[in-house]
Amino acid sequence: MIDINNIDELNQFFEEFRHEFENGEEKKAADMLAQLLEDLESHIDVSAAGEVDARGNITLAAGGETSAISINHVMEYYIYAYYYKPDWNVNVTNIPIGEYYRTHGDLCIRLGRYKEGAESFKKAICWNPVDLDAILGLGECYRNLNMLDRYFIVTKQAYRYCCTRATMARYYRNMGFYYTSRYKPEVARACYIYSNIYYKTENADNELKFLEEALHDNTPDLSIADMQDIFNQEGIEPGPSSDTIGVIYRVGELMMEDKEYTLARDCFAIVYDITREKELEPVLDELEKAINQGNTLSGEE
Repeated sequence: MIDINNIDELNQFFEEFRHEFENGEEKKAADMLAQLLEDLESHIDVSAAGEVDARGNITLAAGGETSAISINHVMEYYIYAYYYKPDWNVNVTNIPIGEYYRTHGDLCIRLGRYKEGAESFKKAICWNPVDLDAILGLGECYRNLNMLDRYFIVTKQAYRYCCTRATMARYYRNMGFYYTSRYKPEVARACYIYSNIYYKTENADNELKFLEEALHDNTPDLSIADMQDIFNQEGIEPGPSSDTIGVIYRVGELMMEDKEYTLARDCFAIVYDITREKELEPVLDELEKAINQGNTLSGEE
């Protein structure tokens, strides 16, 4: 059993884990990580920040005096607080347990162990209810298990954390797959076309080609208004969540005030990626200079 409080033991474990993974021993690596997670669970004495039910619905944990969240970036803490509004203390874990579970889930997908992967992604989400990669991973497991209602539930929950062009494109590809499976090809086509507007991929192109061949009909030339009309009829969001983008922008401002310029740059880069706001370009340039030349913005003493 690994002593989870011993950083040297953890570092040694991950060196061995990385060695096995990089040498193609994915099953062995997955089993190693599963054992680590079992050891971790036996030592953790604080409740996780969220809960996931059997169908993939994500909710706030039952509550208590305190709980814990395992974040990948500081912005996630603020996003979690904004959407879930816990009325008790939520501390950040010292160990990235959410990342460990998500990594195990990713390995399970590679190995075709989708039920096991779904359980790992659920645990990752419990430890971080706003971890987009874990939520999308759970959806991928449901897709491969042909649990399409659950796939839809999880994909819809992933939406509000999609805050880059690439993740918005993935959201619409996921929705395209769902509507293809539900025999609504015109909705699926709109989703795949819209996905390519955000971030063009071979996957979306191939799905559009598949629909052309299946329907014996060329892909229609849909305008943005046409697609948004289709989305409105189906309850599909026509763009990113302005609330999420606003929270990320505000976190960027807070990080600048605290002179945490790398974190601020991360936040503003995300906002710029999705909005292309010109006013953010000089801010990003200044932050990049501050990071590279001594962590001081122009005008500061």
